[in-house]
Amino acid sequence: MRIKDPEYPTAVEAAVVILREWARRGQTITYGELSAELAARGFDSIPPHRGVMSYLLKDVCLHRNGDGRAPMLSAIVVNKASRQPSDQFSGLARSLLFSRPANWTWQDEQQQVFAKHREE
Repeated sequence: MRIKDPEYPTAVEAAVVILREWARRGQTITYGELSAELAARGFDSIPPHRGVMSYLLKDVCLHRNGDGRAPMLSAIVVNKASRQPSDQFSGLARSLLFSRPANWTWQDEQQQVFAKHREE
């Protein structure tokens, strides 16, 4: 899948639903688990590393969050070995769009995601 594919927006929506489910339970999900869950929902061409997954996770963070102020939903997506988000996630968080403060940590972002979705 590529971001210009007509089904890409539907894949973003599916990823949002999956991540909200995991966030409600207060759990992180690995890139591989997210890829597998997307495949189970018919999006079998989103490998867990690089490529379209990076764009997908950025768009998940922007979903109904045009000003970048809401907690970044993809903060709960982690590497299987390190149990941390990728370096790309930290770069995105510090970009002008999201502009997290200097003392920001991905752990704080994860906790904000969990708190926001437990309330829903």
